[in-house]
Amino acid sequence: MDYTVLVIDDDEPIHFMVKSLLGSEFKLKHARNSQEAIDILSTTKINLILSDIHMPGLTGLELLKSIRADKEKSKIPVLIMTNLPTVEKEQEAMNLGAADFIRKELFNSDSGKILELVRMKIVTNVQVKDLSSTLAESKNKLVMTLMETALSGDFEDTVEVLCSELQAILHSQMIGFWIANEDKTDLITGIGEKIPHVAYLENVAEEEAFQYLKNHRTPYFNNHIYNEGQAFFRDFSSSNGLSSEIGIPVFSINEQGLIQKGMMIPEESKLFGFMVIKRSTLYSMTEFELISKLVVQSGSVLWRLYKTKL
Repeated sequence: MDYTVLVIDDDEPIHFMVKSLLGSEFKLKHARNSQEAIDILSTTKINLILSDIHMPGLTGLELLKSIRADKEKSKIPVLIMTNLPTVEKEQEAMNLGAADFIRKELFNSDSGKILELVRMKIVTNVQVKDLSSTLAESKNKLVMTLMETALSGDFEDTVEVLCSELQAILHSQMIGFWIANEDKTDLITGIGEKIPHVAYLENVAEEEAFQYLKNHRTPYFNNHIYNEGQAFFRDFSSSNGLSSEIGIPVFSINEQGLIQKGMMIPEESKLFGFMVIKRSTLYSMTEFELISKLVVQSGSVLWRLYKTKL
């Protein structure tokens, strides 16, 4: 699957720099003003917009506001480019749903950061049908916070942010993220009101649910862990009233590889880690679809950071 990036800027050198940086990975469409961009958006499927903030006529922020008001185009992620950022402009853009700001000086000083932002924004742009406005806003906040943390390059901090933001969205009593290496597992982050005793956490590789994730390579959810179906720490969960659980595998593939595969996990990508989320209230199918897609695709960010750490 090809992903298309729309570049909007009245500064011609920016188009050359973006082409040099992104042209080998993405299809590019170029607009020199907002109206040209609108014309392209009306005829072409766009996966990401890179837009200057200062342009003659309709400015970048005004265009962003118009895009957010358009039902068909409102879900396209937008990265705002500028030479002269201000706190007020940044906040206005964020309030309108911009994914982040890109300072144009980075094209010369650290173009790799721009490439990371573009890749991260595409893999975390998860769309779920009939998503409520509350869940959509929570997802957008999670993605922005995750990207900001991931740019620091710290694997553990990024895992903790992902778990913390998911806990806030799902009102869960327990979230854990483990690294998986063959039949060995290491807990990286465990948060919540009800965390199993260390004796449980040390035996995760022996859990049937772990073997399920390892062999089936697909997320699961179970709204009645007391009987059949997958579940970690079944006795602990039963005694603490944690009746519902989501288990999600993540794989050894980075953002570039995932984008090249059209967001499909290839068979050669090994299980890299997994997340377990428990709570006492039922999960809806919409929640499961959103969270499982988001964690699987965000896992590509975690894998890149983990490999950098090694």
